[in-house]
Amino acid sequence: MDLIYNNPAMSMRDIHFPNDSISYIVGNIGKVFKTIDGGNTWQDFTSLGSLSGNLTSVYFLNSDTGFVGKTSSAAMFKTVNGGLTWNQAFGYVGQGCFTIKFLNDTLGYAGSFNTLMYRTTNAGNTWAQQNILQTSEEITSIDFANLITGIAVSAGYILRTNNGVNWSSVFVSGSNFISTAISPQGSIIIGDQYAGLRTASNFGTTYTNSNSLSGLQDFRRINFFDAQNGWVAGDEQNVYKINNGGATWTNVNNTNYVEPANDMAVISANKIVIATGYGNGKVDTTANGGATFTEQILRATNELKAISFPSATNGYVVGNNGTAFKISNGGTRYIAMNTGFTNNITEVFFVTNQLGFVESEWGEFKKTINSGSTWTSLNVSSMGTTKQIYFTDIANGYTINENGAVFRTIDGGTTFLRAGQTCLQTLLDMQFINDSTGFVVGSFVNATCDVSYTTNYENTWQSINFPYAYSGWGVCAFDTANVFIVGQSQTIIKSGVDGVITKAINLDKNNDDNFKIYPNPSNGIFQIETSNKINNLQIINLQGELIFNENNLDNNAQLSLTNIAAGIYFIHIVSNNKTS
Repeated sequence: MDLIYNNPAMSMRDIHFPNDSISYIVGNIGKVFKTIDGGNTWQDFTSLGSLSGNLTSVYFLNSDTGFVGKTSSAAMFKTVNGGLTWNQAFGYVGQGCFTIKFLNDTLGYAGSFNTLMYRTTNAGNTWAQQNILQTSEEITSIDFANLITGIAVSAGYILRTNNGVNWSSVFVSGSNFISTAISPQGSIIIGDQYAGLRTASNFGTTYTNSNSLSGLQDFRRINFFDAQNGWVAGDEQNVYKINNGGATWTNVNNTNYVEPANDMAVISANKIVIATGYGNGKVDTTANGGATFTEQILRATNELKAISFPSATNGYVVGNNGTAFKISNGGTRYIAMNTGFTNNITEVFFVTNQLGFVESEWGEFKKTINSGSTWTSLNVSSMGTTKQIYFTDIANGYTINENGAVFRTIDGGTTFLRAGQTCLQTLLDMQFINDSTGFVVGSFVNATCDVSYTTNYENTWQSINFPYAYSGWGVCAFDTANVFIVGQSQTIIKSGVDGVITKAINLDKNNDDNFKIYPNPSNGIFQIETSNKINNLQIINLQGELIFNENNLDNNAQLSLTNIAAGIYFIHIVSNNKTS
């Protein structure tokens, strides 16, 4: 297979062949490619069509008439001259279109933000919104068995229709669906980003998990109480504890929650408070090292977003629809607090028991100097929509907007000045180890940036680049040589600003302890030791593709993967009739 285009700073997102000769490919930063000879040669149509932004989907009815979807800014565009010019088909600023599917020359569907489905019966001249629940998720895949029987998925929902107009939904906890297909005979396949593959037959609604590697959820937060004692929390009962500086991690398996751990406060070596998400509005607390957890529901229908404990006894937690609580007695007493926000509060940071800051989803900032009794709005309109807050003392603080721009205050939040640019977007966590040195993680913009850091008061930001792409949810650092990052597929990475990974641990709780793999990470040569001979060994990549399969290996075997790209891979071992 020949490489037709390569740009590590962007991604190609979708491809469609309306016939055997003509095809279109779309991607980020408005990229459009076209072939008229079955893919032998490709022409860059990016500047011809005057599209911009990230293109997510493409579908052509014939060689000339087609549609592209965008992540935002007018949602969908249409061309009738083979991509030479484009006009808006539907949408408004801020709306997105993530998948397009036509069943014939006139009948088509498009999936958008907030689990919204759109339908056209006149070849895309007009689009009507369908009757579907509204969540914060986007529909990422649509397919039909015939003109009326269809299926669609968002991250957590499976949507079905039997008449092409009305849709029912089923929520699947712990999922992250990205694709689906249905055959005319009713066989259904649903792809899950967490390595799951769910299937159904005969148009059934009972979905069988067909991949033994499913359930690899993300870690979302990591925090240390001191150099030896730390905690990790993530999706679906994944809580881990450490008491030896990161050498080993113990799963304490909090069965109280199956929701994402949106934020976590570490109060002592044995005590944490977790703020959970997905609309349950509850906190989970352990004071005995994870032996037991207590659950307290604060707002049953409002997701909690962030939590901050400036001391061992006093804390604050915030969430959707203006939810805010003051915490006393170390997490046993919660008192409702009025910040003045009625929209979603996404961040809270208290420097002392009295001095604190909250931030709304629209980038509004407020400050209190009396433990939340009253709040004062700060003028931050010039900063855009900010995502994270971190203060190192009562005067010095930092915030970053949705485009990775950094702002700093040296007067306790009265004024913020631009102080640099990170390489990241969709910032998910930020930590400073002193006034000048800090780290940021989130979704990356290009393939040369996995973590962004500064050592000079945010004036310049450098990139940490791992050997494989890695989207981090949480970060905790002691110094520039000891940086812990958690994120996708239950992986913890320990690195320094040089990007050298000194430890990478996958903590899938289904792993068996009767085998060892070392060194990990490595240059592609691994040693595998098991208690018994290996009946079967498989290596699977993050897309669920099988890249290595070998039978009947010794219990002390050497494995070479030097011929495949660096990255995160899962190993599946069958030994003595046990699977690890």
